[in-house]
Amino acid sequence: MNPQSPLHLTKGAILRLSLLFLAMLGFVLWLNQSGSMENAQLLETLYRQGNYIEAVLWGLFALGFIVYSYKRDSLIAKRKNQITAVIFLLFGLSDIVEVQTGGWWKPWWLFLWKASCVLGFMVCFWDYLKTHRSQR
Repeated sequence: MNPQSPLHLTKGAILRLSLLFLAMLGFVLWLNQSGSMENAQLLETLYRQGNYIEAVLWGLFALGFIVYSYKRDSLIAKRKNQITAVIFLLFGLSDIVEVQTGGWWKPWWLFLWKASCVLGFMVCFWDYLKTHRSQR
């Protein structure tokens, strides 16, 4: 892959993603081995806690984009980062609502909320790629 490409992963990023994958795989194997895969209460707790953890992570991403927006010189770049931050924050809030409703697909408006955020992420990413390709 071309090192100038915006999709180029550093060695550190590859290492962190690999460790995360191995940790997730180990957790699944541990659940399967311990026979707890059928334990509905454990899975429900994991679901709830996982969504809360996700909400915090999306909130941290939002905070990162807000901080980064104030370091940008261009007003357009600032606004793009702020919009991205709002989308991450809304996506995190949707995870909290998901815990209360029991699923990302119910009620129907929660599904639309999450789908809108995913669409927003795609638009932001497309804009990022377009902007960085034109700068080369």
